[in-house]
Amino acid sequence: MINMTDSERFEQFIQAISAAEQIWLLQADDGLFAMVEDKLGNAYMPVWSSKEACTEASKEEWSDYAVEFMPINEFLNWCKELAEDEIKLGVEPDINGRLLPVEPTVFADILRQLK
Repeated sequence: MINMTDSERFEQFIQAISAAEQIWLLQADDGLFAMVEDKLGNAYMPVWSSKEACTEASKEEWSDYAVEFMPINEFLNWCKELAEDEIKLGVEPDINGRLLPVEPTVFADILRQLK
């Protein structure tokens, strides 16, 4: 994924989670999920398309987090709440912390169109 454009990365992500019908997250013991914030104070919930990619990201600062999947339908229902809380999705963060920011409602609309 290193040599892909952001559009290609996002398209591959959407195809993978659509096929698997699940999305991967990092969850703390107390039920909270991993979050990141940019320099402007925007909050992002990192999400991955595979257990392997999520596991790779769980090293270092997120080493205490559990790698968990969520069924896509459940996550789609959750997107409205994320949008209300002004939390964006951080799609497929790479090893340098670079992620693709996506509005949860846009994400949900794209997935619903594929169904």
